[in-house]
Amino acid sequence: MRAPALIRQVTDPVLERVPVPVVGGENRGRWWNLSSAGSGFASGRRARTQMRVLRTLIRPGDVVWDVGAHHGYVTLLAARRVGPAGRVHSFEPDTRNARILRRHLRWNRVHNAKVHPVALGAEDGTARFGGDSTSKTLALGQGTGRVTVRTGRSLFGAGEADPPSFIKIDVEGAEAQVLQGALDLVATDGLIVVAVHSARADRDCTDLLMEHGFELIPSRPLERARRAGWHGDPDLLCMGPACQDQQQVVNAVRALGF
Repeated sequence: MRAPALIRQVTDPVLERVPVPVVGGENRGRWWNLSSAGSGFASGRRARTQMRVLRTLIRPGDVVWDVGAHHGYVTLLAARRVGPAGRVHSFEPDTRNARILRRHLRWNRVHNAKVHPVALGAEDGTARFGGDSTSKTLALGQGTGRVTVRTGRSLFGAGEADPPSFIKIDVEGAEAQVLQGALDLVATDGLIVVAVHSARADRDCTDLLMEHGFELIPSRPLERARRAGWHGDPDLLCMGPACQDQQQVVNAVRALGF
């Protein structure tokens, strides 16, 4: 049972400094913070299918962009998969989340990942950021906070980020804006996994990706959402036009339940 918000305001700053081991899943053997150890993070049950898919798709030497990195669950997996020849760029605009993410990198002695405390979008600037009255999630265009927004293009131009060969996007509805500002940087054989949060985001992302020649593979939950109405944030796999062995990639992820 989750503690009331007023109690968590007192306990979370203490508990987030307490490391606990991840005992299962793709991050087994890593350290996580006690404050957010529930919801499957410490057990390894969190987003089990997605994590297995990411483990399969991310290659040694890749440059991974983890967009909407939260506390770094995907970042830790990606850093391990890319190895010393690869690099991970983690984008997390929320101050507390970014602080915990950095702590997880220190605890796990991860040296091939960089945290960017910004939101990615279609143009540089600032935007409202936070939660609304009906959701516990944080999203651009909601709440009363303000965050810096950068495009992937401007980060690359300033020498702050390497062009990605793999992108994971989970940004509570701003998926298309992220792609607008970064898609022309992605390697032609690159891969993108998008957590799609609405039918509109699905349409916008699909149109944009197809314009750039990507082959799109909807997950089974996304196929169901398109037929029966939206629920959750199902994944869309996007393969660059020069991606080799596309059918092999599809077979591999389907075998994992994608």
